[in-house]
Amino acid sequence: MPAQRSLKIVDCDREGWLGIETPYSPLFLDLMHAVSIRWYNVDKRRWEIPAKLLPEVREIFAGWVLLGKAEGKAEDHPDTVSLSVTETARIETAMRARKYSIRTIKRYLQIMKDFTAFLGKSPSETTEVDITRYLSHLEKEREAAAATMNQAISAIKFSLEIAFGREAICTRRPRADRKLPGVLSKDEAMRICKAPRNIKHRVALALAYSAGLRVSEIARLRIEDVDEDRGVLLVKGGKGRKDRYTILARNLVGMINAYRDLHHPQTWLFEGPDGGPLSVRSLQAVFYKARDDAGIDKQVSIHSLRHSFATHLLEDGTDIRYIQTLLGHSSAKTTQIYTHVARKDVLRIRSPFDD
Repeated sequence: MPAQRSLKIVDCDREGWLGIETPYSPLFLDLMHAVSIRWYNVDKRRWEIPAKLLPEVREIFAGWVLLGKAEGKAEDHPDTVSLSVTETARIETAMRARKYSIRTIKRYLQIMKDFTAFLGKSPSETTEVDITRYLSHLEKEREAAAATMNQAISAIKFSLEIAFGREAICTRRPRADRKLPGVLSKDEAMRICKAPRNIKHRVALALAYSAGLRVSEIARLRIEDVDEDRGVLLVKGGKGRKDRYTILARNLVGMINAYRDLHHPQTWLFEGPDGGPLSVRSLQAVFYKARDDAGIDKQVSIHSLRHSFATHLLEDGTDIRYIQTLLGHSSAKTTQIYTHVARKDVLRIRSPFDD
């Protein structure tokens, strides 16, 4: 019989936050990403959460033993009312009928469960004041970002208007935070790509950087999507269910062939243990280990390789319209954010300090 899994909850230097310590496992990482607010502390090599989210962690990690600060009597949690099976089914059915992604469906359901628990009553009885109170709770108690609050508004409006057929009067949406993407230098990106000893992991990270792929697109690449003769990759069903072509680095072709000769993937370019596509969580874990092994202490994720791809192309003089096509952006405004981090023009400016 397998040993029961456990988490250790510890104090943090950051006031009002708690640390979560446990041996790494794909299951832990998968569950951790379901927590609404979390931050990975690179120095401590642990996840950290606002202390007031401990009840949420208890719910997500149901069946796990919580040790340390979490031992003893559980804190009171206002989930006296939960989203019913019927209500859950109505929301999911409405979303599937409109071809929402599985990830979005799960996130909307998670928000509505939290919303219902906070109110202590069914969503069908929600008033405008209730929605305002919940959004205020997210900002004040959980320190939620504007993007998180906007997603909550979208989930509530969809559920009330589409699934339950009633009007949802929501307050004005908060203005989105204007955060610049985390970007690596060319040297840092290459160090990360070369860090893994496993050739499978090296190829995966190299594709993320050399072709500007999202992590979900790497996981879903099929062998047939690699066109060596034309020097392109076919990305099927990217964000927004759109297909697109992006570039295949010539220097990477030999490594891909060497990897295929060694591992013999059948359908998916990167297969998981069960023969299906490698999970997103596994690829993220590969990146974090490679980043640490490369000695890079920046707060970056595997998505930063895609940001770096776009920024470096822009710095090298590539027209932003081509970059937009390679990244699969519907709007040029999305691509223009890289003009704020590219150093192409900034390098020409001389600091007065240098005089």
